[in-house]
Amino acid sequence: MPRLRQIGPNWNREVLERFPLNSRYLIGVSGGRDSVTLLHWLVSLGYAKLIVCHLDHKLRGKAGRSDAAFVRRVAKRHKLETEIASADVKALGARSKQSIETAGRTARYEFFAQVARRRRARTIFLGHHADDLVETFLINLFRGAGPAGFGGMRVLASRSVAGVPLEIVRPLLGVWREEIDAYVKAHRLEFREDVTNETLGPVRNRMRHRIIPYIEKQLGRKVRPAIWRAAVIAADEADWLEGLIDSSQAEVSQLSANAVRAQPLALQRRTIHHWLQSRGVADLDFETIERVRALLEPKAKVAKANLPRDLHVRRRAGKIFIE
Repeated sequence: MPRLRQIGPNWNREVLERFPLNSRYLIGVSGGRDSVTLLHWLVSLGYAKLIVCHLDHKLRGKAGRSDAAFVRRVAKRHKLETEIASADVKALGARSKQSIETAGRTARYEFFAQVARRRRARTIFLGHHADDLVETFLINLFRGAGPAGFGGMRVLASRSVAGVPLEIVRPLLGVWREEIDAYVKAHRLEFREDVTNETLGPVRNRMRHRIIPYIEKQLGRKVRPAIWRAAVIAADEADWLEGLIDSSQAEVSQLSANAVRAQPLALQRRTIHHWLQSRGVADLDFETIERVRALLEPKAKVAKANLPRDLHVRRRAGKIFIE
């Protein structure tokens, strides 16, 4: 079996050793520096059967279409196949009452799932890096998320989308933005600049450009490495807790109120979180989990809890279900 070429930076090579060079994989490429760096690096290591996936969110008009054309050219330069599509993310967000960022993420994963099913390739490489993990950790912290949210992204993760099991690989999750910038300069890589990344409208942009720099200024030191370590620890502990969940309870269309109520409090919350995610409910916060958990009590006066996207959880005859 071909082995990884011993060139370039040693970013998570031990993880990549699990993925043979001669197999077929998807890779998400927006055209920005992170995904272009990931693509260039994987190709340099010997991955020659990557399928480059790009989704135009229809948020930036001509610039978005230019991104798609750029991605197609980059893929052609590397002699790789492409899967390029578009989705009206703004309309999707309005219909589902989701933020633009959440609607965009939903659309991307649905696109990845469609490609994965058609191409019979269930593993996808994504270009999230260490700074992304730090920002996600803080966003989830201020949103009131629990350990699952604190862990946020993982180097290796599994996710089912529209019945398609996806294996998600983020090899750059321990790599800082400065390291990616250095790689781009060293290899003179071309990439697309998304000017919306500099605006302060999205929460993530405010976290990146205002909140984290402010915290570092007030504390007089860099906090990103410490937050990154906290996120990694939280992810490991969340994985351990996830392993305690009875999949026969959490991966069904209906929950047994009595069975979940019999568990320790932390496991009740984790089971509900896992169950809701498996049913396609995203952006779960503490209040949402607690509203559903309240339905476990047989004497509860309320038998309905509201969820995002105009969904509802109900309790009837000892069963918890979504409608």
